[in-house]
Amino acid sequence: MKYTIAALFLAADNAMSNSGGVCAFTPPTNPPAISSSTSQNGVRKGSVMASGGFGKTTAGSGMSKGKKTMKKKSTKPPSYELSPGARIQDVLNPDIFSDPQTIETIKAQIRNGEICVIRNAFIPEFANAMYEELDDTDAWSKNEDYFNDGYGFKHNNVYSKSDFSPLFLQANEMFETEETKEFMSELTGRDCSGESVGAPSYYEVGDHSLPHTDHIGQRSVAYIWHLSKSWKAEYGGGLYWAPEPLANAYLHASFNTLVLFSVTPFSSHFVTSVSPKSKGNKRLAYNGWWHSSWVPKATDPMEEMLGSPEQRLTLTHIQIQAINDMLDDPWAPRIQPPERHEAIVDLRRNIMEELYPEAKSSPVMLN
Repeated sequence: MKYTIAALFLAADNAMSNSGGVCAFTPPTNPPAISSSTSQNGVRKGSVMASGGFGKTTAGSGMSKGKKTMKKKSTKPPSYELSPGARIQDVLNPDIFSDPQTIETIKAQIRNGEICVIRNAFIPEFANAMYEELDDTDAWSKNEDYFNDGYGFKHNNVYSKSDFSPLFLQANEMFETEETKEFMSELTGRDCSGESVGAPSYYEVGDHSLPHTDHIGQRSVAYIWHLSKSWKAEYGGGLYWAPEPLANAYLHASFNTLVLFSVTPFSSHFVTSVSPKSKGNKRLAYNGWWHSSWVPKATDPMEEMLGSPEQRLTLTHIQIQAINDMLDDPWAPRIQPPERHEAIVDLRRNIMEELYPEAKSSPVMLN
């Protein structure tokens, strides 16, 4: 299976005409998964390198740098408000999302393990209002941590809902509505019926996020809504999609660009350090994840639900761990009959071989 990057440039871009177009680039197949600190069955329990984002990890191997909270100033009323019960469909750019062919292109890209980059994704009124809120708030907390397996991050976020502006709260509610989650499930082919989490982010000079996959917990689909104005590639802070060859891997910060990707052990990416050249420019975004709500049980028809490599690729970290637990936990009821137990053992073997393959290159060592 190939994991490629495809950028859906449907509006103005310096490299493309306003007529829009689809760019797809194909890197080598079978990119390596990040495989350090695995459990005996290959699943990294509470993996920090896999997590990324939001500065929240469940492994205790890191060296916390703590938080520095900036002084919050009063916020002015937003220039745009979402009505109660608003869905994401209400504020997406209708020129893009009312076109059936474009929708099918987005679906195909995400289902193929590509990263989908949608320019001018939201209506201008909403995008500009969100930019103004991000630019105006001083409620940022510095999140910085470095871990024993090499993962680390440094960036500013607003995580406390008490510090959210009214528009941030409205946006979170919109991402969380059942209609939005159903739409995203249909668009991405992933289960997005669980919780949705999102928060503002701001990368200043020196901020970065080292390589990770986001594959932790029940994360199913990741989104990054870039809201940086007048940003240049030389400012750094680029989202680097690791499965892609170097020449095509950088997705530089921009304004009103929605980035979507299916979270898997192969969705390796990082954010490059913001350069001093950025001066007074801010790398701003609103990012988060839609989660799956399914936790496998012994009574579930897993042989059918996970019968193909494509289906197994959609497993979240918690779902893989649940399958491990039902086979390995001595207190878990044994799967019956014995023939089915062996079938689930074989299924687990396929999952591990496909999602956590052996490293392509081993260190050269003297005997």
